[in-house]
Amino acid sequence: MSFDLGLYIITTAIPELGRDHYDVAAAAIEGGATAIQLRIKKRSMNEALKIATAIHELTREAGIPLIINDHVGIAMASKAEGLHVGPDDISVPSARRMLGKTIMIGKSTGKHDEAIKAEQESASYVGVGPVFPTDTKPGKRAVGPSRLTKVKAVVGIPVVAIGGIDLDNLSECIEAGADGVAVITAVAMADDMVAATMALRKQLDKTREKLIGAGGLKGRK
Repeated sequence: MSFDLGLYIITTAIPELGRDHYDVAAAAIEGGATAIQLRIKKRSMNEALKIATAIHELTREAGIPLIINDHVGIAMASKAEGLHVGPDDISVPSARRMLGKTIMIGKSTGKHDEAIKAEQESASYVGVGPVFPTDTKPGKRAVGPSRLTKVKAVVGIPVVAIGGIDLDNLSECIEAGADGVAVITAVAMADDMVAATMALRKQLDKTREKLIGAGGLKGRK
């Protein structure tokens, strides 16, 4: 099954704003997100599974994928459409053996050789970043939009930009070669999460239409 990873919203909890993962996911879906990743830390497996199951009801109704960050067990138990892993998580081949061929598996990468390896190991897409400085990855050097161009040139799977992406630089990422953008803060910390997501989706669609008109989306996933 093929999904659009164009506007990929990653959940987080913002206690000071009274927002949990479900609230972020629900607002993002209402605003037009094309994929949701549940990135849940410091919760018990039972609690995380309850949240995943509740969010999955929303994503199924919207016809978009739910991707679980890190936790293979939660991905399996919630019957999510995808799993995303980082360099310190379970390997893509191991996850693939556990989840089967039909589940989407994404891998975080920073360099083009890491992206090539991920594709060779049967990753469904790669996340590339941090593209811009971000508090989500403190101390990690931004790779810049040019890295998206380099990675897109050497892999045949979708490339999702992540790290410091907002309304002002979203188009730059798509124009540099990204098939989609992953966003956390620009939605979760917004005064109006639905409106923020809608604005990002509008900018994404506008940029894609512009590139289609210029022939720049040929070969994109």
